[in-house]
Amino acid sequence: MLLLISCNDKKEVENGPSKQASVEKTKFEMYNLSPMAALMEQMYGQMNQVKQIIKEGGDSLDLGDFPELHNDLLTAELTDPTDKDFFFIEQAEQFLKLERVLFQSNRANAVENFNAVVNSCLTCHKKKCGGPIPRIQKLLIK
Repeated sequence: MLLLISCNDKKEVENGPSKQASVEKTKFEMYNLSPMAALMEQMYGQMNQVKQIIKEGGDSLDLGDFPELHNDLLTAELTDPTDKDFFFIEQAEQFLKLERVLFQSNRANAVENFNAVVNSCLTCHKKKCGGPIPRIQKLLIK
């Protein structure tokens, strides 16, 4: 009985695709971020830095200058171009307005302004592209 099972297993291997054929069919393709996805990755990194500055405390608050690159939110090519509709443009403009307020914040209102920016990201992503929501939620300062 053991011999029969071994023979059957061997035949399946002989009849199956060769290892080389499998390797040839499996090509590795590198994922390329769309310009919008790449921009949002940069924005996420910057928001993490801003979060750390706010959480460190201290008497003064210096978040630096408003990142002008973020204005590309209105023009960068999206992964799915059909997502760029009235809702998206409206949300992008709101985000930029809130972010400008954040970069002018003082210590007293920095957390509130920061969370307003993050919540504007969440509002758009809940409707357009939900994948990054858990990551974005981690930016909120509690």
